[in-house]
Amino acid sequence: MKKNSFSRRLAAFLMTFVMVLSLTSGFSAAKVHAADADDSNISFEKIKNEGRGHLATSKQEAVETPAPEFADDEMVRVSIVLTEAGTMAKGYEAASIETNSAAKSYRQSLKEKQAALAVKISDEVLGGETLNVVRNLTLATNIISAYVPYGKIKEIRTILGVKDVVIENRYEADASAEVTDPDMAVATDMTGTTAVWSAGYTGAGSTVAIVDTGLDTDHQSFSAEGFDYAISKLDKEVDLLTAEEVAAKWDQLNASEFVANVADTYVSSKVPYGVNYVDEDLDITHDNDEQGEHGSHVAGIAAANRYIPNADGSFDDALLTVKTQGVAPDAQLLIMKVFGKGGGAYDSDYMAAIEDAMVLGASSVNLSLGSSSVGLTFNT
Repeated sequence: MKKNSFSRRLAAFLMTFVMVLSLTSGFSAAKVHAADADDSNISFEKIKNEGRGHLATSKQEAVETPAPEFADDEMVRVSIVLTEAGTMAKGYEAASIETNSAAKSYRQSLKEKQAALAVKISDEVLGGETLNVVRNLTLATNIISAYVPYGKIKEIRTILGVKDVVIENRYEADASAEVTDPDMAVATDMTGTTAVWSAGYTGAGSTVAIVDTGLDTDHQSFSAEGFDYAISKLDKEVDLLTAEEVAAKWDQLNASEFVANVADTYVSSKVPYGVNYVDEDLDITHDNDEQGEHGSHVAGIAAANRYIPNADGSFDDALLTVKTQGVAPDAQLLIMKVFGKGGGAYDSDYMAAIEDAMVLGASSVNLSLGSSSVGLTFNT
C-alpha cells in the first residue's frame, strides 16, 4: 500500500484543528471593549464562568491516590521502561516507519537489548527464574511488559538500563446501549459528512484501525461483497491493503509473536487484518465473550459500507435501506480486539495493537478507552 500523501495528512490535521476549535466556540474568560483603534485603550472586564460544564476553571481539590495493596509474592503486570529511547523518540518518522531500513534495524537492536536485560533481571532479581515476558514494545516506546512479584519491583528499578517500573492499568469494557432504529440523517448534516460525500470523498484507499471489542464479521454493513461493489463503482483506481502487503511487514508486527500464520489474519477485502491481542488468537468476533459489541458500533460509525448485498446478487443503497452508513464507507478496517475471553486489555496490550496499526500504515486509529482517573498509574 502506498504511503498517505502529504495532502491527505494535512487535511486530517486541519479537520482535527477545526473540530478542536469548534469545542471552544462561545467560551470566553473576558469581554473586550475597544474604545478606539489604539490597543492601549482596550479594557478587560472579568465575567463569571458559570454554567460552562467541563470548561469551568474553578479550582479543584487535589485527590491523593492510595497506593495499591499487593502481597510481596503476588504477581502483577508491569511495564519495565528502559532508559534507551524507543524508535519514534529516536527520531524516525511514523509515516515511513515500516519501510525505513534504519528504523527496522534500530527496533531489532532494542529487542536484542531487551532480551539481554530480561536475562539479567532473571539472574540478579528473580534468583534464576525466567522473567515472564508478555510484550516487547520498541516502536512507540521501549518497554518490556512482564509479570513480576510485587515485592521485586523496587529491586528491578535498580538494574542498569531500567528507567522505571510501572504497574499497568487494566481496562474493562462497559456495556453500550443498543440502537434499534438508527437514522443518520441528522448526524451527517451536523458533521458535514454529506458535503464530503458529494465532493467524491468516501475514504477509499484509507484504513481505519479499531482497537476495541472486535467486530461482527458477518454483519451486512461490513460485507466484502458490498465493499467490493462500492469500490467497483468508483471512477478511479483504488490502492487497497492486501494480504500480501501484510505478509511483507509480518516480521515487524507484535502479532507475529503469538500468531503462527500471517495468512490467517486476513478476513476479507473490507477487513484485511484482524487479530485478538488480549487472548492472543484470531477470534475477533463478539461470539465467545461477554465484552459487548462496542467495537462493531465504532467500526460502523467509521466505515459501515454504503451498499448492502441482497440474496439475488443485487445491492441496495445503505442509507435508504438500513438508514446508516459510515463516515468513510469505502475505507478498510483493521480490527485489533483488546477485550475478549481473557477480560480487558492491559496498557501494553493496546500499545502493541497501536504499534502494529502504525506499521500497517493505518490512516487513523480509534481507541475508545476511558477512566474516571485519567492518566492514573501506580508507582511503589
